[in-house]
Amino acid sequence: MTICKICGRVCVIVLGLLLAFSAHAREIVVAQVAPFGGPLAVSGRDFNMGALIAFDEVNSSGGIRGASIRLVSRDDGYRPADTLLHVSELLENQNPVALIGMWGAENVEAVLAKGLLESSGIAVVGVRSGVAGLRKNSALFHVRASYRDEAQRILDQAQTMGFTRVAMVYEDDGFGREAATDVQAIMASRKLGPAALVKQGKNQLDVAASVKALMDSQAQAIVLSANTPVAAALVKALRAANTTAFILTTSTVDAEQLAAQLGATAAGVAVAQGVPNPYKATAPIAREFNQRIRALGIDPARANFASLEGYIVARVVIEGLKRSGAKEPTRRDLVRGLESINQLDLGGFALDFSGGKREGSRFVDLSLIGTDGRIRQ
Repeated sequence: MTICKICGRVCVIVLGLLLAFSAHAREIVVAQVAPFGGPLAVSGRDFNMGALIAFDEVNSSGGIRGASIRLVSRDDGYRPADTLLHVSELLENQNPVALIGMWGAENVEAVLAKGLLESSGIAVVGVRSGVAGLRKNSALFHVRASYRDEAQRILDQAQTMGFTRVAMVYEDDGFGREAATDVQAIMASRKLGPAALVKQGKNQLDVAASVKALMDSQAQAIVLSANTPVAAALVKALRAANTTAFILTTSTVDAEQLAAQLGATAAGVAVAQGVPNPYKATAPIAREFNQRIRALGIDPARANFASLEGYIVARVVIEGLKRSGAKEPTRRDLVRGLESINQLDLGGFALDFSGGKREGSRFVDLSLIGTDGRIRQ
């Protein structure tokens, strides 16, 4: 694997994958529209790299019944209008069998509103959002748990640690509002109430008012749901205000990027994760991924949560294509293959799409940022 010095967007090229293209006359196209530029670019690129690694593995072993998988990628900058534009172009010109790793509820909803998935019969595997509104759509196969599952795990941890005064701060976006609703509902079921419920403006980095409200609440723990830039501003300001509260975030926060931006200031923040820890690598799939990273000569730091998720999502697509039984699988063949997945263990990460389910996993774990900036658990 080499790194492209020309393109600042999709910059990962898997040489083995390119060699596989020349070795096979037939191709299966898979597409990804995601943020490869802008504030979420690092996560987008790492996810893409993980998927490329998985497709390279299967291509090097003969592909899917002799056909190689080619991943075509487009940068939407996390802008719904660009997501819609690129998905339309890909469907028209590239004929992908599936879309993978689309970022953000609003981005996916823009595509759904135009009826592009329904009219084309294409599935999206591994949506990078946990909102409930996307969970029932038959075109979306979810590999990560919902935000409600994350809220449950976060509150379980807070209560296990003996905290009774728990505050919530959320970014005023679709995912943030849903996370706030979930946290309130779960707390009510446990006969608790939030010490404070604080709304932070979407993409707004002026956090003074939110931090004051949180400090005034005297919370023992703070649940934070925001994108990484907003979360970083909140954590930095809370630390400057000398908060003693334990901070727990939803998976909308990229733990690696938070640690990179804040350094030691991020120490002690717990982040919900939808895949096993790639650093401890106790799960077999995480160990396998790390071994592959080393074998390809990639910087071991690139073996992170985003790249492991991309690897897992691609492995799910590969499994669906294998199960389809078709020599030249169509979109419908892939959907049938995915629907046949029943309690599949990829190595410490189980999936089940049987019986019409579209939520393949409810796996949630918490990682902890250490004083050295490393991700622990």
